[in-house]
Amino acid sequence: MERIIAGRFQTKGDADAAAALIAQFAATADICIFHNNPPGQHDAFTVGGDEDEDPGAEGAGKSAAATAVAAGLSAGAIGALGGPAVALAAGGVGAVSGSLVGAMHGLSNHDDKLPAAKRRPAGIMLSVHITGPTVERRVIDTLRAQGAADIEQAQGEWRDGDWADFDSVAAPRLVEDAPN
Repeated sequence: MERIIAGRFQTKGDADAAAALIAQFAATADICIFHNNPPGQHDAFTVGGDEDEDPGAEGAGKSAAATAVAAGLSAGAIGALGGPAVALAAGGVGAVSGSLVGAMHGLSNHDDKLPAAKRRPAGIMLSVHITGPTVERRVIDTLRAQGAADIEQAQGEWRDGDWADFDSVAAPRLVEDAPN
């Protein structure tokens, strides 16, 4: 694993300007610029997105099922007064209505939960393969001076001038003394 320092820029022009300064003391094969999509748009799953389930939908399926059963049984019992056909129809309507109400209830805000790990924001990433402590300090100082946001440190695979194993959905490990 190689040491990598990266900073996020708003524009490619800003990243190019910082890369030109870094190229004065680091090899161009150790500098990589790429775009990072916004959270949720990385297509980590074959059907799209970064997660297999929306965190806000947690519990909606169980809530829908429980409410559908309760509403269906209640409506069916009341409908039994009108005969078996009415009981079946009332039970079906109750189950469908109950599942919708239960699902919506399950989608409520989960403000009581701890916030998810900070996600890496979108932007133009300038990453640099670090070959020594002097280069690392100069890279961090240059990124900071050029206005990079979220200057981060990582251990990764650097191959053919690219950060080969960049994980777009992982929370960045920020350099402690870098401005956020």
